[in-house]
Amino acid sequence: MTELDETKTYSVVVSVGTDHHPFERLVQWADQWAALHPDCPTFVQSGSSEQPRSVDSAEIVGHGELLRLFSSSVVVVSHGGPSTVMDARASGRLPIVVPRDPARGEHVDGHQMRFGDHLELHGLARLAGSEYEFCQLLDEAIASPRNFRIDDAEVEAPSGVIEFGSVVDQLLGVTTPIERGRR
Repeated sequence: MTELDETKTYSVVVSVGTDHHPFERLVQWADQWAALHPDCPTFVQSGSSEQPRSVDSAEIVGHGELLRLFSSSVVVVSHGGPSTVMDARASGRLPIVVPRDPARGEHVDGHQMRFGDHLELHGLARLAGSEYEFCQLLDEAIASPRNFRIDDAEVEAPSGVIEFGSVVDQLLGVTTPIERGRR
């Protein structure tokens, strides 16, 4: 449809990551769901997949802009990449995760599927293994956004990471969300 509108707030933000394998399945699911929900502005970071037809999209989005999109959205949908999932959680969102499946040519191995199972087991994300589950979870997130929010107290980082971040923050003269939560 169109490129990212940096002035627009999106209800749903989907990120397939930057892997060179296309993730057409997730892009198509998001596109089809959004076409049925025109009242829910949706943005898809599509990577090497074909651009969706009914929503705003971009192949790649800068990390800072992606974090802004995550923080301002109602719900984040992510591939099963650990970094993207943790960025969504750090942005205060309980992500819906759709792991890439190597049997469909979406990745080289099944680590995203194993990671997705781990996230679901420990309540760190909601896992969608089918289009039906994907649509059900998006509908639930739009109806009950609070169920897809994470309080700052729930966003945990190892103490060594927090201390290192604190030192870097002091050097740069900035305050990050994790540091704010400690004060």
